[in-house]
Parts: sequence; structure tokens; C-alpha cells
Amino acid sequence: MRQYTQQKLRWTRCDAQSPDTFECTTLKVPLDYSDPGGKTIGLAISRLKAGSTKERRGFLLLNPGGPGAPGLRLPVDPVMNFPADVKRRYDLVGFDLRGAGQSTPVSCGLTADEQDTPYKPETFEKNRDRARTVAGKCRARAGDKLPHLTTRNAARDMDVIRAVLGEKRISYLGASYGTYPGAVYMQLFPQRSDRMVLDSATDPTRIYRGMFQDMAKAAEQAFTRWTAWTARRHTAHGLGDTPAKVRKTYWDLIARANRKPIPFEGADPQRRRHPR
Repeated sequence: MRQYTQQKLRWTRCDAQSPDTFECTTLKVPLDYSDPGGKTIGLAISRLKAGSTKERRGFLLLNPGGPGAPGLRLPVDPVMNFPADVKRRYDLVGFDLRGAGQSTPVSCGLTADEQDTPYKPETFEKNRDRARTVAGKCRARAGDKLPHLTTRNAARDMDVIRAVLGEKRISYLGASYGTYPGAVYMQLFPQRSDRMVLDSATDPTRIYRGMFQDMAKAAEQAFTRWTAWTARRHTAHGLGDTPAKVRKTYWDLIARANRKPIPFEGADPQRRRHPR
């Protein structure tokens, strides 16, 4: 693995719109960690150096979740709103997960219909056939890469980043799915983990079907509480003066939207799908 952990990086300014201190580069990692001499892929990373050399503790690696959401610009993303103390003591390091963003992105060449298909019981067979088509396209275009786009390999990529940046330990901030690579990293490399923040953690034993089942339970509980809250405010909202009536109003609205999209102020009627 020395060819990966000791590679020399060439940092350049990420783009003209960002501070000139915000640097980007690409490092090489093995596609298959069990075959480090085989195919390689590029991993895009970024860096915003710590404000104080004297107080610097190390680097803080950032992951927004997704899985696969772009993380390259997180060090300068105003949404992150890092405290001054964090920016003074840590290099902020972003990266795109393998297979996503600018890290050797994988695409199956799917149509908009294949990417975004609402489930309906009466279209089960059609959905099944569509799923088979999607799987076939993905195998044809990215079959050699897909088996290696795993969370464990993402954690191994994180350790290559650590080694190339010359640090003994990683500090990490991950949200949602981003908590999963952080947890796996601590499992694989506990002696190399420093300060780890896992925000809105996912349960590794419940990924993914079990997690969505748990989310459904919590959503139903929250919905029940909301119907009671809304019923008490019927004068203001007009959705029903009992929880049962509020629930009926809601599901009637869903049924109406299933028949025909409901426009609302600010919506673009020509763009009903999110780009993928």
C-alpha cells in the first residue's frame, strides 16, 4: 500500500469563485483493496488550512451523507458555519465518496423515468420489470466498479487520505449516512481515530431496509401527534376539528395529488422531477 499512502499530491486552487486558500487535488486509491496492484480510481479531496499553525491540532474530515452527496465544497460551504475555534485549529478537508461527485463517478445511464418511479401496488409488475432493466444497465456500464463501492472501502479511502496528509489520526464530522463511514472507520482503525462527531447517526445493524422501517414507525408517531395539534388549531388551519378529520383531510389531499399534481406558489409546472 506504500504506493498509495506515500503518493505526492499537487494542490491547486479549487475554482475562481472560492478563496485562493481553498485547494483541491485528486489522489489514487485501489478499486479493490484486496488487489492493491490492480485497477485504481481517483478520489477528489479539498482542503482549507487551519488559521493557526501554532494551535493546529490536525485535520477534520467532512462527509455530508447521502450516501454519495458531494462533500468536496464542505470546507467553504456557509451552511456548515464552523466556529472560529474549529477553523483556527483544524484543516477542513472535504472529499467525494468513491463513485460519486468527482471521485471517478459511476453512472448507469438511466432515464428520468428509471431514476424516479413512484410506487403503486397496481403497477408492481411494471415496477419489477423496470427494476430488472435498471439492474441490467448498471451491470453493463459499471459492473466492474459496483461491488467495490462499499462503506468499508470508503473507510479505507479515509485512511489513505489520513496517511497521504501525514497525520497519525483522523478527526471526523459526518451527518446522516456520513455517520456510517465514521463508525466503520472507528471499527477498522480505532487507534487512528481522534475526535469523531456522528450527527443523526444511522444504525449499522439496520442499514438500509431496517432503517427505513424504523423511520416509518417514527413518522407515524409524529403524524399522530401532528393531527392532534392541528385539530386543536382548526380555526387557524381549517383542516378538521378532530385528529380523525385532520387525518382524512391529509389522505384526501394525497389521493388528489396522485390523480393530478397540485401546483403551489413558486413551483415550476414544467419541472416536476428533481434532476439526478
